[in-house]
Amino acid sequence: MEFVSFVLIYFFLTFSVIGYGFLFSKYLTKYNKYSNIGYTGLYGIFTLTLISYLSNLFFKHDYLHNSLIILMGFLLSIKYFFLTKDFLKKKDNKYFFFFLILSIFSILYFKSHDDFPYYHLSFISNLTASKLEFGIGIFDLALNHISSLFFFHSLLKLPFTQDYFYFLGPALILIFFNTIIFKEIFNTNSKIITFHNFLSVLIFAFINTFFYRLAEHGTDRSAIILIFLCILLIFQILIQKKLDKKKLENFLILITFIVSLKSFYGIYGLLFFVIYFKFYNFKKINIFYKDFKIINISILFGLLMLFYNIAYTGCLIYPLSITCAQSFTWGMDISTIEWAGNFYELWSKAGATPNYKVENPDEFIKGFNWFKIWIDNYFYNKVTDNLLGLLFLVLIFIAVFKPKKIKINFPKQYIAFVTILFLFFCEWFYNHPSLRYGGYHLVALFFIIPLALILFEQKYIYSKNIKKIKIVLLITLMVFVGRNINRIVDEYEVYKYNPLKSPFYNINKSNDYTLFDRKNNILKKSNNCQNELKGRESCKIINSYRIFYLNKLE
Repeated sequence: MEFVSFVLIYFFLTFSVIGYGFLFSKYLTKYNKYSNIGYTGLYGIFTLTLISYLSNLFFKHDYLHNSLIILMGFLLSIKYFFLTKDFLKKKDNKYFFFFLILSIFSILYFKSHDDFPYYHLSFISNLTASKLEFGIGIFDLALNHISSLFFFHSLLKLPFTQDYFYFLGPALILIFFNTIIFKEIFNTNSKIITFHNFLSVLIFAFINTFFYRLAEHGTDRSAIILIFLCILLIFQILIQKKLDKKKLENFLILITFIVSLKSFYGIYGLLFFVIYFKFYNFKKINIFYKDFKIINISILFGLLMLFYNIAYTGCLIYPLSITCAQSFTWGMDISTIEWAGNFYELWSKAGATPNYKVENPDEFIKGFNWFKIWIDNYFYNKVTDNLLGLLFLVLIFIAVFKPKKIKINFPKQYIAFVTILFLFFCEWFYNHPSLRYGGYHLVALFFIIPLALILFEQKYIYSKNIKKIKIVLLITLMVFVGRNINRIVDEYEVYKYNPLKSPFYNINKSNDYTLFDRKNNILKKSNNCQNELKGRESCKIINSYRIFYLNKLE
């Protein structure tokens, strides 16, 4: 019975998200009104995140607040989805329902992401317990990792969900992505299989075989999935002589959300200029603005993201110390921020793990001092396993399609774009060479793009080779389901996890979401600040907002 209610709640929340997507599509997009359900679903996540940003300025995300918002979304989905015959006729809706059912295998897990008890749950729980508070970053570094996905998830705590549905964001991003890709593959007017078709199939295969375990997605892999989608859009836009405004509007929405998922993805905002300067110039900025009023929503979204960073940490972008202002009384110590930034870099360069830490970390992260240890401790076996998996993926495509000639004709329209991707790779490798920190897609593209170009040069007739595409897709789906079933069996053997009896993931209560001060004294949350803090931290109320700050007198 718990399993049935779990799945029904999952479907209910999903349709609520889609309801807001329909609303966004109808009133806020210019070129994507009633877009396919894959993009509509992504619009819904985007809209709910924006609502979360705005509402937490004034309200805590408690049961009443969240129930009203989620119920409204479900009612919108009934109006715009179930009662609109045109949507029921579209093939992509069938793809959506197929992937929704298939996703049940991935949402059943016992062991969540390693960072979930560390900072995901504590951050979300603070949003559900309080409206905006200034300076809470001084209590725990975990509260400084601001992500739009946490704001989205904070709306999901309901009387019948509690803290057990915070997988919804990654699950829906994967579902909607797959829905979009299937439409791109099967709805084509080309007589031959295009470069974009092959690229779509390759990316679909990569994501669903490498990212099959939903519990590992966190905020990183969700961003990577959306980056892949943006890359597909950019390739489509650049190859055309006339700007596809529908695709560019989708790109603007996606890139805004990607940047908000994790601060270091801000660099991907540069991809916008690759498109802009192909079709516009500095003098045409007014024309661009008239064409894409959606940019107003992107600007609002970005400003809110920066505002919450400032409110929590005193920095525009945490942990970049150059973006932090000492004038904010609630801001963190610059030395603490610099230490955090260096430690994250140390961790990504294999200089620290839960079991060890190198001597002299500051010297270790400079230049390429870290390279040898990174090779020993991370390249073997993390990167090598990934490379072997990619090589196996390439061999499957070669075995299925059997290309007769190895030839790459690289369109000149792609040169600037691919050059920027290479610069992104260099930045990633030099500063944070961990696959989860933005490396999975950059490494994969070195294999995927050349292979897609080679297969495209064969000029395969679409109608005669569609069965081969279906074979690859079927293999991918079998791997996705098989690996998830194997994972569930393993979790049953290790943790006695029986999803049919109790499908909920484990929440480690020893790592609960109580705030601690620097002396590990539990802080009681109250409606005022009197006698609340007795350590180095202090609190005061200004215009009903609680502001926590370091006591400078001590």
